[in-house]
This record gives sequence, structure tokens and C-alpha cells, in this order.
Amino acid sequence: MKIKLSATFQGKCDICGKEKTVFTAGDEDSKKAVTICKDCVEKLGNIQTSDVIEKYGKKEENVFEEGVKIEGKKVAG
Repeated sequence: MKIKLSATFQGKCDICGKEKTVFTAGDEDSKKAVTICKDCVEKLGNIQTSDVIEKYGKKEENVFEEGVKIEGKKVAG
């Protein structure tokens, strides 16, 4: 299992269904991902991320596409 995590963003939690600040955790191998808020993370306690993805994740092929790439300016030295 190769897990990737997103930055936080405003969206709907897959577990509680509320619009909040969330992040997405996904498995590159199974292409399953779950979007989850901080409150649900705290309620789940010490459950491993892989188990949360397996239990609540949905198949999402495009969740692993590259997003914005930020590059700094090169400084002549």
C-alpha cells in the first residue's frame, strides 16, 4: 500500500457528511481515497490510515493526478 495525503481544503467529509476543512488520504495501488475532517480523525482514534481508506474509501481514478506545481525563482549566485 502506497498512501498519499493531500493538503487541507474546504470540502465534504466522507464520514460525517459535513462541509469543513478536510484532507484526502488515498492508496495509489487500489485507487481508493477518503476525504476526512479533523473531528472524524479524532473520533477514529488510533485506527491506521490504511484501515480508514479500506473501510471508508471510494474508488477514484483521478485523485492521484498532479495538481499545481510551485517553483521558486532561481537566484544567480
